[in-house]
Amino acid sequence: MIAVCIAIGAGGLSAQPAWQKHMGEEPVSEFSLSGPYAKAELGAIRTELGDREFGELTLARLEPYWTRMNLALSKDQYLERVSKMSMILPGTGQFENGDTSKGVGFLSLHIAVVTGTLAGFYFLLPADLRFDRLDYFKTSFKDINDTWEAHSLNDYLPSIGMMLAGTLVDLGVRFWASGDAYAGARAAVDSGRAELKPVVGPGFLGVGMSY
Repeated sequence: MIAVCIAIGAGGLSAQPAWQKHMGEEPVSEFSLSGPYAKAELGAIRTELGDREFGELTLARLEPYWTRMNLALSKDQYLERVSKMSMILPGTGQFENGDTSKGVGFLSLHIAVVTGTLAGFYFLLPADLRFDRLDYFKTSFKDINDTWEAHSLNDYLPSIGMMLAGTLVDLGVRFWASGDAYAGARAAVDSGRAELKPVVGPGFLGVGMSY
């Protein structure tokens, strides 16, 4: 069972995080132009400008282009933020997208995996370490420590294996939820349902500013 859990978790981990897989090899910084919307908008603007460079344009001529890039950057930021939300806590990105049913599903799956992992870890411990045999509230710390040290590493291997397997499965769930949230975020952006955060400037020395 532990081997199967490890295989499932490893399969989920073989994929890159959604914001890396869809936006390039490196994670997208707050004002990176490697996001899909920013890249598409920049390509369209370059086509419109032809041989002209941005530096040749007046501020009045640049303003509509900046407005378009501002919107594109806001869309990319939304994709990254929603994807990371579900990586940190599966289901939250789906809730942000308005997909309540998927959010409940991923959150329930995450809770089930964590609960199952902890339960498996506990019941695979040596019998004399469980709560029905050892009163952790009334037994002295020295006696508890001696009881745990009385066992060899081999006695703990089943519990350790269960914890590692559960961790891998949970990471797989997080990657799955993150990728699904990213896809849902693109649908929300394209349909106009996403609440975008405007970009007000490129920041100072690489530090972005937004409101």
